[in-house]
Amino acid sequence: MIPPSSIRDSFAEVEWDSLAYTMRVLHTGVDARDARSRRLRTKAGLVRMILYDKLRGFNGDSSIDLAFFIASVKTIRGMEREFDAHHIKRREFLIFLQLLLQKFERQKLTVKKPLDMLAEFRRMKGVVENGHGPL
Repeated sequence: MIPPSSIRDSFAEVEWDSLAYTMRVLHTGVDARDARSRRLRTKAGLVRMILYDKLRGFNGDSSIDLAFFIASVKTIRGMEREFDAHHIKRREFLIFLQLLLQKFERQKLTVKKPLDMLAEFRRMKGVVENGHGPL
């Protein structure tokens, strides 16, 4: 589910500290008590804590590490699949993650390891050109 462009544009203007706080207090939407749901709730909680820590550390220079960006995309897509598999109807957490991903996409990418970047870009190029493969 992709949020409307007006919401995405408004979200892009929000400060990183405000987003970090929202990430910290946002409910994941996983309420069931079975073992699979508890694992998903734990995973969502870990994602929330990691993103909270990373968002607090952003300094507003409009750049984001490529490895963090790619890991975020993979994690968010994995969370979407798991929410779908568990038939979770409360999607506020996923919508927030999608909006966050849209904000990440507006940032400049920085690379700490150029050779790793080239390998990742080649792999991504193959995924895009062939239209298959997991991100």
